Amino acid sequence: MKRNKIFEYKGTNYYFKKKGIPRGCQLCLKGVKTVFFLNGICQKPDHCAWYCPISNKRKNKQNSYANEILISSKEELMEEIKKAGSKGMSITGGEPLIKQNLEKTIDYITYIRKELGSKFHIHLYTNGLNFNEEIALRLSKAGLDEIRFHPPKEKWNNIRFALGKGLSVGAEVPLIPEDQYIRNLIEFICYLDKIGADFINLNEFEYCFPNSQSLKERGFQLQEGSIASVTKSREEAYKLLNDLIDKVSLKIHFCSIQAKDYYQLKNRYLRRAENIKKGYEVVTSEGLLVHGQIEGSSDEVERFYVYLKEISGVPKEMLSIHEGLLRIPYYLAIDKEFLELLNNYDLKGYILEVLPFREEKYRHICEQTPIETFIKETKNL
Repeated sequence: MKRNKIFEYKGTNYYFKKKGIPRGCQLCLKGVKTVFFLNGICQKPDHCAWYCPISNKRKNKQNSYANEILISSKEELMEEIKKAGSKGMSITGGEPLIKQNLEKTIDYITYIRKELGSKFHIHLYTNGLNFNEEIALRLSKAGLDEIRFHPPKEKWNNIRFALGKGLSVGAEVPLIPEDQYIRNLIEFICYLDKIGADFINLNEFEYCFPNSQSLKERGFQLQEGSIASVTKSREEAYKLLNDLIDKVSLKIHFCSIQAKDYYQLKNRYLRRAENIKKGYEVVTSEGLLVHGQIEGSSDEVERFYVYLKEISGVPKEMLSIHEGLLRIPYYLAIDKEFLELLNNYDLKGYILEVLPFREEKYRHICEQTPIETFIKETKNL
């Protein structure tokens, strides 16, 4: 029998080649999952509270977010799903299944399933503390596809309630590079395999501002050259996969911080940008929106806008004027004849790269470069 192999996805993720990865992970890596943060309410269990990466802005708060956007209704969640071009949704928190959140979680799953149909994939994260047969049946009936547990050892048996309910059942936990933790993790993986669970996802251990003091006190260090990866987490993950490759039948997937913070986010931005772009915008390979911007006095900007639209014949959909700013395609802004024309006006021109959001509080300018500087920089590439 041919031995299984560990496959490396773009050098950042590991999994068993013959077994693949969970459906939810497949969609996440493609950037087609909307991340629905239900709220920050949680029991704060001892086994994970000490390294919780949730910011103080969200922790213990009732606010809900979809792809970082504050929402207050199911309809607003649906709007973001459509803007992002998502084919699935992950539900996280906080704890979506804690008593005070359960009805809202069921309500949102039911609504999204009814609106988007059976092909839309929904998965949910839970610590499993209060999970039981009734909750499992309600989640299945509502339309949940996949459930991911992160329970303390005394609650491992709660995972059994999810089995046989039409759900893909697994776990998702960090790979903490600590000997005792890894021994317990191997025991957990063997337990999941024994009861017939489908998968376990191992996340690279994350060092971030909310947990930095706690991790520092416990002796964890940042990987050199990284801003979030804990030293040895990746190496221990590869070793663990190699040790278990022919000993268990369930899927094991190690997901790196780079995959979460770069590949997933970039791909999600690409889809969102394509769905919301205006006629004057171009989408970059990183999912940013690029356009030219002309600034100056309102009267002078308006005069230039009228000239472009009525005399130069630039199509109306390629121009936008708002609050004294004229936005145009970047390729028009760097055209030699356009620059000569612009010099006849008391105006300044820039090339902007912005995040793919329309709401002003989420809109972020990543780069704002004077047109002449932009031309010089691109010539040197």
